[in-house]
Amino acid sequence: MNSIKAIISGIVFILTAVLIMQLAYLFIAAGFHKLARDYPAVNDYSFIFRYLIAIPLLLIIMFIGGYLTALISKRHIIVNTLIVAVLTVGISLWSALQNAEITMAGIIVNSLMLAATLGGGLFWLKRDKHSNKQKQLQV
Repeated sequence: MNSIKAIISGIVFILTAVLIMQLAYLFIAAGFHKLARDYPAVNDYSFIFRYLIAIPLLLIIMFIGGYLTALISKRHIIVNTLIVAVLTVGISLWSALQNAEITMAGIIVNSLMLAATLGGGLFWLKRDKHSNKQKQLQV
């Protein structure tokens, strides 16, 4: 039962956080577009939003989602985080591919999303093992 709760919690967290991030990105992009219309030289820096802000923030959200999944399930960490990663990346691909084709950048970002989610689960697992060793040493 904990596995189902963990998987649902991880998916809901990731999807909610990504939707909030996309909403914020739209507001920032609208402001940037207005600024770029008045100052055309600003267009040279549009890559900053996508590659230096949006993608790292997306990977952080995926990592936290994997960590949250592991924290709730506490068993079958790899399997549960893998399920969350595959389902959230699958939902992302499904929604994106309805109107476009996948590019090499999309493949790389989706692979990084999978790795970040699994990394969050593995990070929790490593911390849990370390804290258990500390508890054993204190006894």
